[in-house]
Amino acid sequence: MSRVVRADEVRPQARTDGGGTTRELASADDESWRISLVDVERDGPFATSAGLRHLLTVVDGPVLDLEVDGEAHVVEPQRPFALPGDATTVVSVPEGAVRVLDVVVDPELVQPYVTVLELGRSSTLPVAADQAAYVLTGADARCLVLGPGEVAGRCTVAVVTLERVS
Repeated sequence: MSRVVRADEVRPQARTDGGGTTRELASADDESWRISLVDVERDGPFATSAGLRHLLTVVDGPVLDLEVDGEAHVVEPQRPFALPGDATTVVSVPEGAVRVLDVVVDPELVQPYVTVLELGRSSTLPVAADQAAYVLTGADARCLVLGPGEVAGRCTVAVVTLERVS
């Protein structure tokens, strides 16, 4: 049976870098991973997470500009972007605030993947025990479905797979 977390029911917390808020939607008991929604409202530094790895996906709003260890990147909506948690990272929201799905993992324990899919109205997507699906559009928008379970009907989902490292 799946567990559903409604993002709007999770209280936002101020980010340590001062650039917006974050809502932790789910995390592993062993702290090997966590899935959060980050509202990036202004330009500035992105908080570091030594020893961890981020996989960022813009799920609402325009582009997110990143400077990671001095190298410029443009993160477009629904296009996952990975970065080491200890990199010196500066964010910019040149076209306005964005909401980012932030999958944070201990890379020695978990390899994360994010795949964005469009489902038709008669579609059913199974969500495995090592997966979660964040619904971007559709009847269950702004919900995270933790597997095992399923997402059904016309919607756009960001499927997060958290593969344990052997």
